[in-house]
Amino acid sequence: MIIGIVAITVVVAVVALRFPRGRADWPMDARQTAWLLVSAATGVAVFVLLYVATRDWRWPGAVTTTFAAVAISLVALLAISIFLPQGLRTRP
Repeated sequence: MIIGIVAITVVVAVVALRFPRGRADWPMDARQTAWLLVSAATGVAVFVLLYVATRDWRWPGAVTTTFAAVAISLVALLAISIFLPQGLRTRP
């Protein structure tokens, strides 16, 4: 519960820092704002649910976690080099 409150506070603080004068500076209309709020609420809910689901989980050690992360990264790089020889491009 407290993690959800902290996450919502951080989201509101980031928006408040970005648009200090409120509605006068806000570039989105009502529909875009509603989608933004639903997206942020979904992100916070997923984060809280993942925390609740894994707080009693016994995680492996740091060495095991690092080894797994490096192995997965190398496999991902290998797959990218095989299937996308030109690399990843965001624009044509």
